[in-house]
Amino acid sequence: MTVTVEQRSQARTGEPAVQLSGVTKTFGHGPDAVTALRGVDLTVRPGEFVCLLGASGCGKSTLLNLVAGLDQPTAGEVGLNTSRPSFMFQEPALLPWLDAGRNVELPLQLNGVGRSARREQAKELLELVRLDGQSRKRPHELSGGMRQRVALARALAATTPPDAADPNGTATSGLLLMDEPFAALDAITRDVLQGELLRVWQATGTTVLFVTHDVREALRLAQRVVLLSSRPGTVVNEWDVEHAASELHNLYDEITASLREVITRHAA
Repeated sequence: MTVTVEQRSQARTGEPAVQLSGVTKTFGHGPDAVTALRGVDLTVRPGEFVCLLGASGCGKSTLLNLVAGLDQPTAGEVGLNTSRPSFMFQEPALLPWLDAGRNVELPLQLNGVGRSARREQAKELLELVRLDGQSRKRPHELSGGMRQRVALARALAATTPPDAADPNGTATSGLLLMDEPFAALDAITRDVLQGELLRVWQATGTTVLFVTHDVREALRLAQRVVLLSSRPGTVVNEWDVEHAASELHNLYDEITASLREVITRHAA
């Protein structure tokens, strides 16, 4: 097994971008209650790229929802020191009646950015994901990989509004939450978009929390890989990928064995 690790930028210092402390999430009440997460502690540094691994149903997507503020923990605290989080899903979820440029402009428009400024920013973001010249095409005119590039540009637009600063005027890191965004793509397109995501991340300094079930994908993308247990999910292990480039084969085997153990327990 060969895993290629591309150059990773260093995470910035300062207050954590994301801080989960003793986070528990239970759905329902009484005997029918289901605890998806229990006692999760997780810190993500500004500009860091972290991948979450775990068995299906272990609470990875629930964790992203809590970080995004789409739901609230039953217990514990979720702290953010970033601009507003933005989501990218497995499906691009583009508005079919809008062209690529207008899809990217939409979060900027909702943030009150003027027409001229948002068109210029959307143009720059489409160029960043290598879709310059494609802004007037509608989603059905684009390939699956191109639609995901538009979704990435839109997510970047949503997470980096022009007023992304703390009360002291210091710029804050954007936060991009990605829930298996490349899982539905063919292997070649997925490989290309993984490389593109790394390039965009290095160019923007955005903090990324990325859910995947693919150990190879995690090793290629992440500075740090975090493994969740089977439900109720909690952090059971993590690996520093950034400083283990010379030992990736052993790291792959170790992570795969740990993930297999988690999945076996989940199925038992």
